[in-house]
Amino acid sequence: MRTALVGQQTICFSSRKLSGPAPGVGRVIENIERDGREFEFTWDDGLVLHTNLRRSGSWDLYRVGDRWRRKQADATALIESEDWVAVCFDAAEVETYRKEPIDRHPSRGRIGPDLSDPSVDRELAVEAILRYADPSTRIREALLDARVVRGLGNVYAAEALWATRLSPWARVGDIARSDLIMLVNYASRILAEHLDALGDDGFVNLVPFEVYGRNGRVCNRCGDSIDVTAAPPDDRPVYWCPGCQTRLDWRLLDDTPPRGAQPS
Repeated sequence: MRTALVGQQTICFSSRKLSGPAPGVGRVIENIERDGREFEFTWDDGLVLHTNLRRSGSWDLYRVGDRWRRKQADATALIESEDWVAVCFDAAEVETYRKEPIDRHPSRGRIGPDLSDPSVDRELAVEAILRYADPSTRIREALLDARVVRGLGNVYAAEALWATRLSPWARVGDIARSDLIMLVNYASRILAEHLDALGDDGFVNLVPFEVYGRNGRVCNRCGDSIDVTAAPPDDRPVYWCPGCQTRLDWRLLDDTPPRGAQPS
């Protein structure tokens, strides 16, 4: 399932016994973990699907269009990507929750605007970054902070930074208001394009990513190779183009790393 689903956009999720919010169309699975009979799927926006199979449950993987080995009535959850369908049968528990570092938990500050809402006031996100407590924090980390914005996630943060040519290692204190306005506007636009994946004709029209999941491939803008690394504090993958995403990269400006950052 990792090979088939990790890094892929979710085009359909359904469950007849889900407790918690459902993963959104267009969201990307970043990790799948197993502990005995329990499975956890983590999406790029921090949502985690937990299933406990107990004795009779199972997860099956099929190519889209293949015949299932068990009855559809026995399915308790389904995750579909462009090419694969993962089906959970007879799970005792199916629930979702959000797993966030404690220093980003909403209880430690006001919740940021949800950029997946087209009517949201994006200026609130700009102001939250400008007032960020630690100006040496990387912009990529700030974009994943629920006190700054919600609804963005790791995938679309990477895409927005690529669109604005900003380095994911740029310090929030080094970025001008005009650049932050452009970044937030791009992030909102990219979210709208990707999350509106279902066309009026009922078919899924996935928008290709520019950097996420494309490590080693050619950048469509400059021709350099897309790179990826795990970055503290969450060790989630950071995708970027070292050829054209150099704006305000602290590694090119001086030798003083921001909090929690490491050179690749």
